[in-house]
Amino acid sequence: MSSDMDVAVLVVGAGPTGLALAAMLGRTGVPVRVIDKAAGRSQKSKALGVHAGTLEALSDVFGVGLPARMVATGQPVRTVHFHLGDRRPIPVDLGGLPSPYNFVLVLPQGETERLLAEQAAAFNVAVDWNHELAGLRQDGDGVQCEVRRPDGGIELVRAAYVAGCDGAHSVVRHQVGAGFAGGSYPGTFLLADVTLDWGPGHGDLGHDSVRFFSTEAGAMAFFPMKDADHPTLCRLVVIPKGDPPVPEAEIDLAAFSTLACAVSGLPLVLGEATWLTRFTIHHRMVRRLRHGRVFLAGDAAHIHSPAGGQGMNTGIQDALNLGARLTEALRRGGRGRKDEGVLDRYAQDRLPVARGVLRGTDLISRVGLLADGWWGRLLRRHLLPLIIGTPFLRRRIALTLSQLPVSRQERPVRLAALD
Repeated sequence: MSSDMDVAVLVVGAGPTGLALAAMLGRTGVPVRVIDKAAGRSQKSKALGVHAGTLEALSDVFGVGLPARMVATGQPVRTVHFHLGDRRPIPVDLGGLPSPYNFVLVLPQGETERLLAEQAAAFNVAVDWNHELAGLRQDGDGVQCEVRRPDGGIELVRAAYVAGCDGAHSVVRHQVGAGFAGGSYPGTFLLADVTLDWGPGHGDLGHDSVRFFSTEAGAMAFFPMKDADHPTLCRLVVIPKGDPPVPEAEIDLAAFSTLACAVSGLPLVLGEATWLTRFTIHHRMVRRLRHGRVFLAGDAAHIHSPAGGQGMNTGIQDALNLGARLTEALRRGGRGRKDEGVLDRYAQDRLPVARGVLRGTDLISRVGLLADGWWGRLLRRHLLPLIIGTPFLRRRIALTLSQLPVSRQERPVRLAALD
């Protein structure tokens, strides 16, 4: 890093992607600064699932301690049940995944961020909250950034590289003029973190499995959450078919409960809700992850359906790949043609992964969640039971969703950065 630089890498955004990148750069000894326009870390649960591939990747970089703390905080789930119409639930066992993390870890995003922030702090990397990127201009040697401080003043920060990890409404993406092509799915998606009783005669469903429901009335997902004070706390996502509630109207627990019972076909009893909201799902992606000395990662580069819990995991693995590539380039001096090739390999590695995730989640959403009419009935009654009921296909689905193949393919990249 040349003497006129304030920092080697400016990371914009302190969500899971930005924190994972900052922690890795701290781990490899790269001077890094993290800014975020928010006042502090969000307390909402947001993304929930951490997959085996992500836990293995974090273990590669930080050792087994970080994944162990995550597992101890969250709820490891080894079975996913599919409820298709009035059929008996079809179980998919994750215990056969070829990994010490043979489960999906249900862990609120706020806790994932807390643990990643603690890992970054172990390398003396902290977040500058209430600091917003107001503009950037890059030249051949670096990036001149305008950072708005809490008092409204502008601080000039010169960085060798900038990483845009600032989410779906990314300022960094806007600053480099990157398009974000795509669209949104029809329908209203309703979410609640709520205590749940399955109702009379259904207590055997328990709270130790992820469950997906697809019926004539819509679709619903159930995720058990670990909470000592509320042992039956869960995340419910309900996608009702037919005319949705008025988009501008706030959803209340009574209305949510009615829809959840109708969609699942069960006499659910919902209690205290810690979070209740509605949202629209988008599927969008940039064409390029690198714009000179500026890089995009996580939701700033790609957003898609939450089906399969792939979004946060893809962002964290973006970050670890980018961290490795930036570390290698900075060690070389960051000026030669070989260094340019090193940095280009981030996009070469991760763009195909992002495209694959977007295609896969789109297929799951359109087939498993949104299919309606005769096509939906055919899927629920015949095609999906055939697919999910085939042991080979069950294993392939579980392996793909775990992100283990991609994580292991990129493992040499991460390990090389630690040498």
